[in-house]
Amino acid sequence: MIDEGRLQQEIIDHEGGVVLKPYKDHLGYWTVGVGHLIKDSEKHEFRNGINYETGLKLFLIDYSIAKRDMQTFLKPCGDMPEYARDIVEEVCLEMAFQIGLPKLQKFVKFKQALTDENWSEAILQMEQSRWYNQTPNRARSLMDKMKKLI
Repeated sequence: MIDEGRLQQEIIDHEGGVVLKPYKDHLGYWTVGVGHLIKDSEKHEFRNGINYETGLKLFLIDYSIAKRDMQTFLKPCGDMPEYARDIVEEVCLEMAFQIGLPKLQKFVKFKQALTDENWSEAILQMEQSRWYNQTPNRARSLMDKMKKLI
């Protein structure tokens, strides 16, 4: 069972905390709170920043979306061994939080490696991705989690 509180804190830490003023992320997208991508419909509301409570509220909404996306992504993989389930779910949840389901679904070989329980290949697919090149520290952190399965 995933320790939700610990994982949420890890994500907050990876995202640099709850940032109250809008900023451009590494790809140039306006962001606020805990890595919350500001949608066009939110630009007016968030242009002058947010308070801490709003940042946490946005985070919890984004986290629940990422959790649902992780479940959608992993559903075709079938049942995983109990020793691997939590780690794989945590890694995929954090990836979903960062890049969203549409981009996560492009990790076809990664998903196949998870289905095959080929943890080394899954790690290799993570390393050979554009995502790795864009956010190497985050990627390495999640790859280190996966290495616990080898």
